[in-house]
This record gives sequence, C-alpha cells and structure tokens, in this order.
Amino acid sequence: MADRILVADDDPVLRTLLATVLERHGYEVVTVPSGDALVRAAREILPDLLLIDVMMPVMDGLEAVRQLRQDTRTSHLPMLLITAQSTSQQAVQGFESGADDYITKPFNNDLLVARVKANLRRAARMPVNNPLTGMPGNLRIEEEVNYRLRNERPFALLWIDLDNFKSFNDAYGFARGDRVLRLMGDLITELKNKRGDDEDFMGHIGGDDFVMLTNPASAAKISEWLIARFDAAVTGLYDLEDVQRGYLTGFDRFGTPRRFPLVSISIGIVDTSRREFDSYDQVSTVAAEVKSFAKKGTGSTYAFDERQHSVDALLIDRRGRPPLVIFTCGDEQLCDRLKETVSGAGCRVQRHEPDVAADTLLAEHPALVILEASAPGSWSRLDALRDGSPTLPIIVIVAIEGEDERAIAAGANAALPNDLTISQFMTTLIQLLRLEESSLPDEVVS
Repeated sequence: MADRILVADDDPVLRTLLATVLERHGYEVVTVPSGDALVRAAREILPDLLLIDVMMPVMDGLEAVRQLRQDTRTSHLPMLLITAQSTSQQAVQGFESGADDYITKPFNNDLLVARVKANLRRAARMPVNNPLTGMPGNLRIEEEVNYRLRNERPFALLWIDLDNFKSFNDAYGFARGDRVLRLMGDLITELKNKRGDDEDFMGHIGGDDFVMLTNPASAAKISEWLIARFDAAVTGLYDLEDVQRGYLTGFDRFGTPRRFPLVSISIGIVDTSRREFDSYDQVSTVAAEVKSFAKKGTGSTYAFDERQHSVDALLIDRRGRPPLVIFTCGDEQLCDRLKETVSGAGCRVQRHEPDVAADTLLAEHPALVILEASAPGSWSRLDALRDGSPTLPIIVIVAIEGEDERAIAAGANAALPNDLTISQFMTTLIQLLRLEESSLPDEVVS
C-alpha cells in the first residue's frame, strides 16, 4: 500500500505541483488549502507524512504542527515545513513547533522527494509512541514540556503512578498486568476526548507511569475524575475472591509474607504558573518528589507541589490564627530541628513528653500531630489519636525499615525517615495542612 502524504498550502498552483511530483513517485496525496483544514484532515485520514506550508491564512503551519503534536492520534507523524524564508530563525521556530524537517522555496523536485523518503524511513525506525498503550512516549513528553516552558505557557503536569502494581503482576502475570496499564491509558485518552481541550497532552512514560499536561485550574478535577473511574474499573481485573477479601497475598522482597492492597493510583501535580522551571528535567524531578509524597497515603490520592506558594498564606486556620502543630518525640536534636522549621513557617508549636495521653493532645485541638515511632507508647498513641479524631493529620517519624508501612497501615497520613531533609518535611507539612483544612475541629473553625 502506498504511503499517504497530506499537503497543506494556500497556493493552488503549488498544491497541484506538489501532488504531481509526489504521485509520480508512487505516493498517495491529499491536499488542503489551510492550516485549520490540515488539522481536521490529519485527524480524520491519519496520513504517513505531512508537507506543510508555513504561511497560510486562518492558521499558519507552525500552529498547525503544534496542535497536531498535542494530539495522540497524530503526534508521531513526520511533519515537513515548506518555507519561502531560508533564515535560521524560521528553521528554529519550525523545529520548536515540532517539525521534523523543512524545505525552502523554490525547491528542487528530487531533493523534495529525497527528504520525504528520508523522513518516512526515520519514522519507521524510531517509534515515539508507547507500543502497549499507543500514547506518546518519553521523547514526545520531553519535547512538549520544553516547548511550553520555552514559550512561557503555564501548565500543570500530572505524574500518574500505579500503586501495588508489582504485586498484581506477581499474582496474575504480565498479560493481565498489561490490561491494567491499558485501562489507565484508555481512561486518560477518554478524559482528553471528553474535555476536547487542545491544550491537554498525555503520554506514557513507561511501565506504570503516565503523564498529563493540562490547564492548572483543571488539575484537581482531572485527578479526582481519574481516581474515581480507575478505582471503579480496576476491580474488574481481579479474581472475585480477591476483591471480596480486599487484598492480595504474597511475599515482599525480603521473602516475608504480606498482604498487598488492591492497585490504586497516586498523582503528583506540578503547577508551572506558581513556580519557575527551566527544563523538563527540573519539572520531572519535582513531579517525582510530589508523586512519592502522594504514595505515602493510602488508596488512590493526589498531591500538589506546595513549595512554590507563600507559606504564610497557606498555614492560617479559619479563625485567622496560625495552626497548632504538636510534637511528641524523645530525640531532642530532631525535635528542636523540626520545631524550628515549623515555627519559621508561621505555625504555633507545642511539645509534649513522649508518654503524654492521646486525650491530652486532642484537647489542644491541633491542626497536625507529629509522633516519633521510637518513643515509648507511640504506636498505641497513634491508634488512640486516629480513633479519637479520624481526620486529624498525623506524621510519624520512623527510623527502622518497615515502620513506614506500619505507620501508614495504622492510619498515619505520612511516614518520614528520621534523617529527612527540611525540604521533604516542609512539603509534607504544607500538603497535610492544606488538604485537611476543611476537617479541622469545630473549636478551631468556629
């Protein structure tokens, strides 16, 4: 079957010439007169290559390329620009928009055909979409993020990661594991199609990691929609008895028998309108940190990178007072370091001895409690705090491997290592206070 080439040019004479030259070399050619017609036709016929004039009415060639690169149906297609200007600046603009190559007018017919053949060969050798989900892969994700950063176009990046996916694969095998990955890809694709927003971009980093770029104002609602749809659908991929039991049984990497929760998703969100980034590497590094924070919770959840905000603006309770953070820890040096950080962030701080009763802590109406796992009675105190106030944010500082999982299972909102960095601590602190603001005790809210 002949390769199909879609040609866009507002000059009817040049359209006819291009079609004649390409058809003479065995290509099937479809022509359109404008950039907007090109975008519509490309999405409908899915050509093998696009040949696009830069200067066209309604929508120029650069904008048409940019829109097609954002659409998963056309993002992988080779796109060649035809330009009347041979300046390096125009070439740079074309490549930044997502073009693969460019040809200047007037062009040599043999050179034109050679460029077309070379780009078709390159496209055949270098897949840019994930083979399992068909979504854009790492190369396209990096290009899109860098393009938006260069052009100062604010966006929110959602890093979507599957939790407990390895235990699912171990229990059911890779074939059924692939169905979980396709489910996530299908949901993201469905969401983009429903929204019909050309600014949305989605990609599959690889394995169980996905990315979506969207308007910052939509990030929270998109996350909630994905979580609700995924949680409802993923149980259909389990055996009925496992769903009824609520977990899978297996062994961790140390060979210890464990119960693994059902697969859920954690979403880390970075908003470039609130923090400056210079590169894809910077954005992805922060997104990975926020995603790791989100994974400390139980079940499907999402978290924002809050470090770009003014701390004072976030850490204020509904009576206009700084929120109260209570510590119970035996390590004086650690406690002093964390207290200094919390006080510097504008919070009120109280410290209690490690053996303090949970009722005493709750009577202070704290906005957040920090426990040290190694302090006497900490685990029973965690149970009592969670029973007495199910919505109270609790951070547990752990020192022994496995205590983080025990803390989360017992109801802690986060478990942090005792050698934590101040940045890691502040991210957790601000996130929990922001997320739980609506659940503060009535005495604090009134």
